[in-house]
Amino acid sequence: MESFKSKIENIDRRALIASIAVLVFILISLIFYFVENNSPNIHKGVKIEGIAVSNLSKDQAKDVVKKETDKRIREHEINFTYGDKEYTYSLQRFGYTLNLDDAIEKAYEVGRSDSGIKNFFQITFSPIFNKNIIAEGDINRDALDNVLYDLNAKTYIKPVDSYIKVNPNGEVVVVKEKIGQYLDNDEFTKLIEADFINKDKIELPIYKTEPNVKSDYFAGIDKLYAEFETNYSSSPKGRKENIKIASSKFNNLKVEPGQEISFNDVVGEITADKGFKTATVIVGGKSESGIGGGVCQVSTTLYNSLVMSDLEIVERHNHSRPINYVDLGTDAAVVSNYKDLKFKNNTENPILIMADANGENLSFKVFGNSKDRDYTVKMVPQLLGVVSPNVITTYSDNISEGQEVVKESGAKGYSYVTYKEVIRDGKVVSKEKLSNSYYVPKDKVVVIGTGTSNDDSSEDED
Repeated sequence: MESFKSKIENIDRRALIASIAVLVFILISLIFYFVENNSPNIHKGVKIEGIAVSNLSKDQAKDVVKKETDKRIREHEINFTYGDKEYTYSLQRFGYTLNLDDAIEKAYEVGRSDSGIKNFFQITFSPIFNKNIIAEGDINRDALDNVLYDLNAKTYIKPVDSYIKVNPNGEVVVVKEKIGQYLDNDEFTKLIEADFINKDKIELPIYKTEPNVKSDYFAGIDKLYAEFETNYSSSPKGRKENIKIASSKFNNLKVEPGQEISFNDVVGEITADKGFKTATVIVGGKSESGIGGGVCQVSTTLYNSLVMSDLEIVERHNHSRPINYVDLGTDAAVVSNYKDLKFKNNTENPILIMADANGENLSFKVFGNSKDRDYTVKMVPQLLGVVSPNVITTYSDNISEGQEVVKESGAKGYSYVTYKEVIRDGKVVSKEKLSNSYYVPKDKVVVIGTGTSNDDSSEDED
């Protein structure tokens, strides 16, 4: 058995060896430190992005690191997923770059701080444990926008409203809506900014978009009651715009049983702020320029489709002067806060109004339930009388004495009664009075000369 003395001697021997080893290590470390400390290059054991840059100058290190990181950026791919779809983009597509200048400066500063002790440990232990500098990355905003544009084009689905169509055989079909989807650009940008290069896959922030009109909106509607169309192709641009705006207010308008609708309430304020343009309007029997010209063609076209659908007309007014886009006695004039077109759904089910203004023709369709209408309606206007215009005589000394000049030719007035015929199986089963209409005559103005002037230009001015 080993004696106590031998144990003590062995312990002393091991302690001596350990002490000598520590002294040797310290000596070697000191020698290494003093030699390495005088190196003008990046110290041993330092890496940038995992790439060794020991004993390299700043310029040499930048060349080495840039060559390798550029390759990585070209080859590194990010996978964006949504459902079973996957979209792959390289880092290069994002304009991804590394701030190598700052990284190289940090690598060079390893062992070169103001603290001698810190420098000693950094220089001495870096070859053993390695010091890896991570370069800060950045993306190019224009490149990111291009990727966003590309992803939006690939993932965006426009929602489609449900709508009614009429097949050639007269069958009314409800076309089902389609749900859309969109990429949230703000959320996507945040994902990219949150160190996205270290992720294998990124779920795209895509959300569903519900359509505005769904098929249940048309429940109970299975028949086209009536359709009426007027032409406005020769109208000026402003009038066309007014017709488009006003008619759009009625498109897909559903009216419940017993519900009363006011044309003026649906259209709202007819002002420039609401998009309405200046066009010809009839005021006091005379044509003049005003905001909203053309709106009366919308009310008139709607009115005809409503009567042909046999809906209850609560309020209707004819124009003060004849118009040319429908037969006299079948028009419906509207004026804000004065004349309105009001109607009521007198059926047991909802009705639906559809409007279309394509720049040439304005049309209204009225749909309802087939149980409520098994007949058609025809409007029959009948002329009651013609009223000759009054002749107004004025005098002017700018015209030769005795000479007459017609300043305004005037126009006749008309009186109409309009009937509604109900037709079933091709036969008129009833006929009733619908409305009376009176269009005032336009005065004829004659100027009689009292002077001696023969100046034709004066006559032109009159």
